[in-house]
Amino acid sequence: MNKKPGVSPENRSRIQAVIKKHNYVPSAIARSLVTQRTHAIGVVMDSLCDSFFFNLISGMQNMADSLDYNIVFCSGSNDSKIKLKYIDYFAQGCVDGVIAFGSRSRELFYEIIRKAAHFVIIEGDVPGEVFNKVQVNNFLSAYRATAHLIELGYRNIVHFTGDMEYNVSEERLNGFKKAMCDGSLPLENAVYYADFGEQAAYGIMKGLILQDIVPEACFAGADKVAFGILRALGEHGLSAPGDMALIGFDGDVPDLHDMVFPKLTTMRQPLFEMGEEAVRLLVRSIESPEAMPVTTIFDTEFVFGDTCPSCRRDKGRAVACHPHGAQGT
Repeated sequence: MNKKPGVSPENRSRIQAVIKKHNYVPSAIARSLVTQRTHAIGVVMDSLCDSFFFNLISGMQNMADSLDYNIVFCSGSNDSKIKLKYIDYFAQGCVDGVIAFGSRSRELFYEIIRKAAHFVIIEGDVPGEVFNKVQVNNFLSAYRATAHLIELGYRNIVHFTGDMEYNVSEERLNGFKKAMCDGSLPLENAVYYADFGEQAAYGIMKGLILQDIVPEACFAGADKVAFGILRALGEHGLSAPGDMALIGFDGDVPDLHDMVFPKLTTMRQPLFEMGEEAVRLLVRSIESPEAMPVTTIFDTEFVFGDTCPSCRRDKGRAVACHPHGAQGT
């Protein structure tokens, strides 16, 4: 069965025939007791049904397959208690290592650090702790998006945040603030606190429109936030960039398709590659426990859609405004 030498071809054929006849399947549990390895990886995420995560999941699956590891995905349904339950289950030896994607609470990360021998955290951090991490340069990406709006000549620029219980939202907010400060633009009344969904941003934008307060431009902390803004604009006969330039963050799609959205200008995360890297780092930790922890930071891709100009007009001619090496598509 293990294709070891010392077994004659005749005996090997007879053994294979018996295995086939009785549909024998080796016991993974018994094998793991001997090898002290399961060749399985556990993944804890907020959701397995949100389209935002599909490329991340595909990347993890692709790398796990190439490294001959099985992978078990668990949905925490945005509930810390459910996530902690899965961490406890995985830590009992059901898998060789754990990958976790973000969290509202650092308690999850502390539990992983305390209980899991091998782990990788995507888009999360614990100050003072050194471990394998996969992150996006949220600060620089937010800075680039905001700087682009400034370079286009906009001055009344606002930021709709993501869920501030996540580290990434704070990093994006800080990037926005730094770009505004570097551009000598005011931050007063420039930040509106939303979450990662469409509804909160829709409500905030609708309120601004009803008060006749429509900024010149907006950097949204997530694409879902941007879609909520676009929905409010559309319902009141307004558009982006005609009435307000808009840049999102993620490379996501709308929750609903009951209206036609313009192609969103956004900072797209390389989620497939991030998923691959998380699995690669985890398997490296499992197979080489002495290896030093690594932090891999990915840049976003500046994807120009229809909600924000990619260049400004200067005395009748177009002037390129791709900030700091941003890539147009």
